[in-house]
Amino acid sequence: MDAKIQDWKESTWQIRPSLNMPDLDPEAVQFAVLDFDPIDAYRKALAQDIERIRREIGEGTNALQRGLRKRVQMTGAWDRLFNAVTGDQVHLLVPGTSKKYESIVRSFVVSSNSSPGRKWVATKVVYKEDEPLCWCILVEAVIGTSVDVELRVENILDMKTLFEEIVPNT
Repeated sequence: MDAKIQDWKESTWQIRPSLNMPDLDPEAVQFAVLDFDPIDAYRKALAQDIERIRREIGEGTNALQRGLRKRVQMTGAWDRLFNAVTGDQVHLLVPGTSKKYESIVRSFVVSSNSSPGRKWVATKVVYKEDEPLCWCILVEAVIGTSVDVELRVENILDMKTLFEEIVPNT
């Protein structure tokens, strides 16, 4: 192994995300590795604005409008968490293999020599079958090691349930 590559591996923590999500359209997610717990920040943001959120949802004239307004509040609050993330920290993740070129495997690594510790691999909201979804996966970053993180059906963040816990009866 090249000495520079070995030095890089030993002096940084690395996270290797992969996307395994059938029927996602488009087949890509924007994500960042965060130093703060985005679920906690989401809870706080919604709790601070709960009356306005309830009022805006309630202004819908029928169930369809109220449902759309609720989805806008739910997804908008999550995506606003990324306002503090600079552009060079937001990445685009696509599935591991190309459908056109099955033998080509895309390998993606996020690495840093910043402080190790708890990190969250969090995505912006995407849609599957018109339902909003995202991922938020806690990992422990350790200098000199690589952590594999697979975004898949089984570890989707249940946004609807989380939103209902924070803003019930909407």
